[in-house]
Amino acid sequence: MTSDKTLRWSAFGFAVFFVLVVALGYIPQFNGGMSHVEMSQAGEHSMLGLYMIGAADDVTHGLTALVLLAASLSSARASRLALTAFGWYYAFDAAIYLVTGFIQHHAIGSTIMLNLPHVIISTIMLTLAYRGRGEMVRAVA
Repeated sequence: MTSDKTLRWSAFGFAVFFVLVVALGYIPQFNGGMSHVEMSQAGEHSMLGLYMIGAADDVTHGLTALVLLAASLSSARASRLALTAFGWYYAFDAAIYLVTGFIQHHAIGSTIMLNLPHVIISTIMLTLAYRGRGEMVRAVA
């Protein structure tokens, strides 16, 4: 089972990670050289030259950071809940865009690579949140 300390530090680490995700999108050297003015006019900006990020993505990543930070400062239980909620959110987000990419006949490789960050993030979050939970349920029963 994931320890309370690990849950809280993991939630805190993911909060920092998501702050960096938002911040990196606004540093011209990391987004294909687009200035802040060009980014706002286009409505989207490049993330490390690989991904197009829109305002909804920034809000989602920013709110994720805030909730995970609050959870990490609150308790292990809140951290587990936040990791579970956002783990499932990012898992479904990846699944929706993977299926959509296949339906729209986008290249399989690019569709997978585009969604790989959310697949990895959700896998780690859900592993942390659920690790050892099965034994706990059997012990209670």
